[in-house]
Amino acid sequence: MIRAEGVVAASREVLGNGLVVIVRPNRSTRSVALHLALRAGAAFDRPDRPGTANLAARLLDHGAAGLSAQAIARDFDALGIAFLARARLDSLDVTLRLLSSHLPFALERLRALAAEPEFPESECDGERERVLNEIAEREQDTAARADECLAAALFPAGHPYHAPLLGTRESVAAIGRDDLVRFHTARCRPGRAVLVISGDVETDGALRLAGRLFGSWAERAGAAGHRKDEEAEEEAPLPDAPPPEGVRDIALPIPGKTQADIALGFVPAVRRRAADLQSVLVMNSVLGDFGMGGRLGNAIRERAGLAYYAHSYVWAGLGAGPIVVRAGVAPAGLRKAIDLMRRTIDAFLRTGARPGELRDSKQALASAIPGRFETNAGAAALLADCELQGLGHDYADRVPDLIAAVDRVAVTEAARRYLTPGRCVLVVAGPDLKNNALR
Repeated sequence: MIRAEGVVAASREVLGNGLVVIVRPNRSTRSVALHLALRAGAAFDRPDRPGTANLAARLLDHGAAGLSAQAIARDFDALGIAFLARARLDSLDVTLRLLSSHLPFALERLRALAAEPEFPESECDGERERVLNEIAEREQDTAARADECLAAALFPAGHPYHAPLLGTRESVAAIGRDDLVRFHTARCRPGRAVLVISGDVETDGALRLAGRLFGSWAERAGAAGHRKDEEAEEEAPLPDAPPPEGVRDIALPIPGKTQADIALGFVPAVRRRAADLQSVLVMNSVLGDFGMGGRLGNAIRERAGLAYYAHSYVWAGLGAGPIVVRAGVAPAGLRKAIDLMRRTIDAFLRTGARPGELRDSKQALASAIPGRFETNAGAAALLADCELQGLGHDYADRVPDLIAAVDRVAVTEAARRYLTPGRCVLVVAGPDLKNNALR
């Protein structure tokens, strides 16, 4: 067993089946959060079946280990247990929040849902229709359309980050029960999972309980044939996307809308385990995240009054995600907002971060870490994510020192390495748009 001190104050143990169990006691509350993260996100969907991970996550509690969806829901409701399962790009996450007195039952039920989902045909049909309805709604959402089109343009077809997480109308309609079982068999295994228990527990007792209930979790029949492929995956991480050829502008007309959403993206960027990740995060904070959106928010929203919002973000995961600049504007101010966006980035590349900006951004990033541990659910989610990404369960304790080591030169180098105005994709979704309206 490995223990971490500091804000993390957690213990880590690996069961015989490969499942990593992390326990973080917090005796100030009677509640507990359970977070099970599996390396089974949308990035691992088959290229012809995007949306499989999302549908599988949504169906975990719709029948498992001989229990019906109604029985599972009834038991959770009776004990006041909150349940949520969702797919993200890199992971499939299952979260339960409960009173500590219900911990044995909750762990037993979580094990059943994760290891033995049944994906009943009738439940698949209903959930598939709900996903199709969500896709139809997103088709009329300017922000969602801008984000999805940007990902499709930055990452080539077949890349793990190319397709929408929900999938497409065609792919979701084609996902059958066999696809869900195949996905679960291949991806949802104890050796690819992290279980975090955070809250009103005693460490040794919680580890023993988790070991007793989850130690028998074994691969489903047929999983052994996938092991060689998975070992190859460890040696060959998710590929980088090639940088765009020049500047590409894409207009997505959505009639009847009153706002235009702008998404400007750059690839390849950084992975979570990149040596310069903290430099990139500080750079992004100065440019478009600190306060109401850093320099971008100040220029476009505060001074020019053009945007409902303006900011930037970095998405770093198992693969190198994009750096994205986003803004929502009235159509009349679209061209001016895009011009200000580009000019702000150009100025940042020329001058770098000012001393005050650097100091404030580093302080904000470092001080945000303890806030993630203020709730059991927040602590559990962060610990699971750090472990799944290969950063170690003590990563949050190391981050402040990593951020403190970032200097102005490192921020400038990160900006010039990853912000490439001559090689990027600009997407605008909104009313009555044409490509020539973007310049």
